[in-house]
Amino acid sequence: MGRVIKIRISGRGVGTDAPTADDLLNQVRDYLDILKGVEAAVSDGGSAIEWRVINAGKASPLAFELEAFPVEYGVNVDRRAAEVATATHDGLIALQQRAERPPHFTNMVLTCAEKTFERVMNGLDLSGIDLGGGLPEIVVTEMGARNAARNTALVLNPGEKPYREYGTIEGLNRGVFVDYRRRRILHIMHRVTGSRVKCILEGIALEKVQDHLIGEVFQHRRVRVIGLIHYRGLGKVDYVEANDVDFPRRRNELPKADDIIDQGFTGGLRTEEYLERLRDGSL
Repeated sequence: MGRVIKIRISGRGVGTDAPTADDLLNQVRDYLDILKGVEAAVSDGGSAIEWRVINAGKASPLAFELEAFPVEYGVNVDRRAAEVATATHDGLIALQQRAERPPHFTNMVLTCAEKTFERVMNGLDLSGIDLGGGLPEIVVTEMGARNAARNTALVLNPGEKPYREYGTIEGLNRGVFVDYRRRRILHIMHRVTGSRVKCILEGIALEKVQDHLIGEVFQHRRVRVIGLIHYRGLGKVDYVEANDVDFPRRRNELPKADDIIDQGFTGGLRTEEYLERLRDGSL
């Protein structure tokens, strides 16, 4: 069995705690979009999981159970599902406590989370999600929803005070072109926010991009851009004056265990004898 998550929802009404159909369906949809958005962030845009409803209860509050199935038959998605569930759990908890962007929570994910909180303020009495794996269930009531919605809004709409700092941003390659000022521009999809960022290539950065084949540039590879980052406001990247770039190796290009294990590392000596000689300098 794959990872199972449980969603519980109850409403507020005259003589009933049944949620409206719109609130119920939209709440489940936004939870699913949060899971999908977090998975896209942790996997650089890929999707290996589809969530299927395996159980639905009639008791109050209404409850649904969803299980992680692989998109491709026979692929094990247990590790991916655990990573997504943990990041989602930690992010939703963090938003109830402080106005800071949680890891892997892009603007799309934050918008969905904000809507789940707002429904608890405006129609739902309770919204709970148990992400499995021993993680504590997240139960959002009206008071907690108000804090979380306010924090999420502050993350999405921080004060618009421009500033600059030297640093690095990472994202997916989205193409290269020349602007009207004849500058070479690399566009990337920012891994944190999901927004498109313009990177003006200069010096070594331009040379490295030119050294890559055109086919590679358009394969949406991961790229790290180093340079002077211009922000429109807190955490909102406007553009980057890039003086260096780095194209990390793909997973299939990384060394395997067999590539780095040296069976003759000790030269035939027992481990204890090898370490003893190494310490006394007689090796």
